[in-house]
Amino acid sequence: MNRSTVNGSTSAKVQAGLETKWPKFREELPHQKPPFSKRNWGSPLHSLCSYQGKLKPSLAHHLVDLFSVPGDLVVDPFSGAGTVPFEACRTGREGFGIDIAGLGYVLSRAKVARPDPAGVKAILAELQTTFATEEPSVDEAGSARAVSFNSAIPDYFHPDTLREVLLARRFFLERWGASNEWAFVYSCCLHILHGNRPYALSRNSHPITPFAPTGPTEYRALLPRLVAKIDRANADWDPAFTPGGAAMADCARPWALPRPADAVITSPPFFDSTRFYMTNWMRYWFTGWERADFVRGVADFFETRQRRSLDVYSQFFSRAAEAMRPGAHLVMHLGFSKKCDMAVELAARVGDGFEHIDTFYEGVEHCESHGVSDKGTVKGHSYLVLRRL
Repeated sequence: MNRSTVNGSTSAKVQAGLETKWPKFREELPHQKPPFSKRNWGSPLHSLCSYQGKLKPSLAHHLVDLFSVPGDLVVDPFSGAGTVPFEACRTGREGFGIDIAGLGYVLSRAKVARPDPAGVKAILAELQTTFATEEPSVDEAGSARAVSFNSAIPDYFHPDTLREVLLARRFFLERWGASNEWAFVYSCCLHILHGNRPYALSRNSHPITPFAPTGPTEYRALLPRLVAKIDRANADWDPAFTPGGAAMADCARPWALPRPADAVITSPPFFDSTRFYMTNWMRYWFTGWERADFVRGVADFFETRQRRSLDVYSQFFSRAAEAMRPGAHLVMHLGFSKKCDMAVELAARVGDGFEHIDTFYEGVEHCESHGVSDKGTVKGHSYLVLRRL
């Protein structure tokens, strides 16, 4: 069977399902109700690493189910924590995540590929050797002190723990993109970097956004905590899991996909809301950012560019149209506030490549705050649904 036949069949199946399933979704909003409303719904791997601004996994699940069928290539060009591509992979699709930030790339790649246990053990052995034979440089220690928002990096750790954190950061950066196992172990290390439980390497802080640390300074060895996190993360892999892919790239530029996308499902940064690089600032540092990057490194981020003009989405829609097959759907989960109704503004910038299918709104009362003010100025969520012509 050739690909065009498959695409035609996929379009027909999705379109037929949408005629009944999409109105039902709009009416019932199933992700707001049990069992989908549970904080820990779905695979434990959705919590591979804490991430401020993560799309609700059960919402990703329903959107993937509505707008694709098993075997489809489902792309999220604002992948973040990898929620959409992972949910696609665990339900028999090929998920592909694109993110401009190193943190998003690492987390997305880790979730779309089942790691090989032998490769994971090899990385842990190399890391152990690094701790036994190397020392952080003066420059590495100095750059860590310069990264200070809620508090400076060294304030979070016992000096011996800080030494291991600095060496681990160097270790992963020197092997950037080396393997799926690299991404998996890296993500596990990112998760334990800070928090308020014994698994965390830091003094007492928040597990999502690193608020200023409190409590005693005590040595917390990195390697045993990392191994324990890996063991927990390896506890659940879905039988239907299909490997996917990830890329670190600007989605306003051409997308490098393995084939045309059968669905694009995404949630771009909400206008005038969360700045992901600040709420996730310590994990951005651990994936390579230095102090200056928090100023100059964000110029190409959509949360920066859209404050100047939402016209940047005209470029996004052009790139999406190039990357999608005819008949494929583009679904955007957006925010609206007093300052900006993103669905209305973006619909005006779609261009000739898409047909507008629907726009609708829901409140944010059901959203969890996870102990931080993560809604910003957002008063509700909106959905913009388009079909590639």
